[in-house]
Amino acid sequence: MTALAALPRLIIWLLGLSLWLAGTAFAADPFARATLTTKAPIYAGQQIEVDVDVFVPNYFLSPPQFPLFDLPGTVVTMPDERGMNLNETVNGEAFSGIRKTYAITPQAAGDYVLPPAVIPFGYAAVPGQMSKGQVTLPSLKFTVEAVPQGAGGEAGVTAGEITLTQSFDRDPAGLKAGDALVRTITIRAAGLAPMMIPEPTFDAPADVQLYRHDPVLSEERTSRGDITAGLRKDVATYVFAKPGTYALPAISLPWFDPASGSMQTAEAARVTVNVNAAPTAAPALAPPAPPPAEEPFDWLWWLGVAASIAALAALIQLAANLFGRLETWLETALEQRAQSEATAFRHVLDACRDHDPTRLETALDHWSRRTGNTPLSRWFDSFADPATANAFADYRCSRYGSSNSHQGGPDLLRLRSGLNVARQRWLAETSADGGGPTSDLPDLNPGLEAAPPRRFGAVGRT
Repeated sequence: MTALAALPRLIIWLLGLSLWLAGTAFAADPFARATLTTKAPIYAGQQIEVDVDVFVPNYFLSPPQFPLFDLPGTVVTMPDERGMNLNETVNGEAFSGIRKTYAITPQAAGDYVLPPAVIPFGYAAVPGQMSKGQVTLPSLKFTVEAVPQGAGGEAGVTAGEITLTQSFDRDPAGLKAGDALVRTITIRAAGLAPMMIPEPTFDAPADVQLYRHDPVLSEERTSRGDITAGLRKDVATYVFAKPGTYALPAISLPWFDPASGSMQTAEAARVTVNVNAAPTAAPALAPPAPPPAEEPFDWLWWLGVAASIAALAALIQLAANLFGRLETWLETALEQRAQSEATAFRHVLDACRDHDPTRLETALDHWSRRTGNTPLSRWFDSFADPATANAFADYRCSRYGSSNSHQGGPDLLRLRSGLNVARQRWLAETSADGGGPTSDLPDLNPGLEAAPPRRFGAVGRT
């Protein structure tokens, strides 16, 4: 009996445990929540906002993909692409959430229910591990009422506030026939998407042409990026062909104010345009200018151009040839000068001036071979004075004799002046004879053509 009496208590305890576990498991599952933030009553044409929150335990590893669902009879947009991060505790369990706000504009009265759209995401069911999850958009229901009968009884523009302004590109009272006037209408609708703002009606008086431009839609935002109103800009151009006084009709936009429950009207005032006659001296539309006559082809001018180009090319070629010949002549002259007798003898004088016996020996040898004055002793016998011959003999003794054969150094400066005088005599004699050396090579038997060479000191002869 004791065991049987305890059995109901055990069943009750197990049932309570299962319910507690089920509640814990439910609290730990992701869930979604939808909230209508616009206060009732809601009227046709009014833009309402619905906040959709998605919560997961722990935290998200990939954000929820909120779909732009289709709700028949409405226009659904998501004005703010950014999401709001949320944190909430449910049954002692910490949840992370992300909120998106949908803007829904119902077009007619009736009951509406959000469709069961799927929202996928990734989250950490177990910390550090990715788990894929999804929730279904809650079935939020809201009722839309028709615009009151006193305001026309039909779906119209419903907004928090609508203002309408106009501007012109010039003074409407100072036009002339043929001028154009640009009229700009700007509509601001608080709490209404730009695409939901109706198109204003532009009417033109008789004899006035009207041209509409494409509208420009935009949004007015706060410094934080929140949308406060929709903006629509419409531009029309009026062209006045005739003088006169014209009245551009007022542009009005009726709208329903849900706060007061009454119809309002935003209006751009009527404008009077004065168009004066165009000046008689200048027609409104000048006749088109005749096409320019095509001039005949001027053969003589082109022949002159071709002849000038040919002459310039010939002149450039001639100048190039002359420059080439001049360059060749200069190179030849410089080469001849470098190889001339005067240049060779100048090297002899420079070596004497610098007291350089080694360079003097080389320079004398080159000069004698260049002029054919070999052996050099014969040249000294014929043209040098005794003092110069003795100076040369001293030089040869210092160069090729023993160290005791000549106590002092050679007097190369005396030799330099004597060589210069001897050369002048040689040049004068060879010029008088009308000839000079015929060969740069020395004679094979110079001793047979001249008297025996004079001895210059104790050391050999040249």
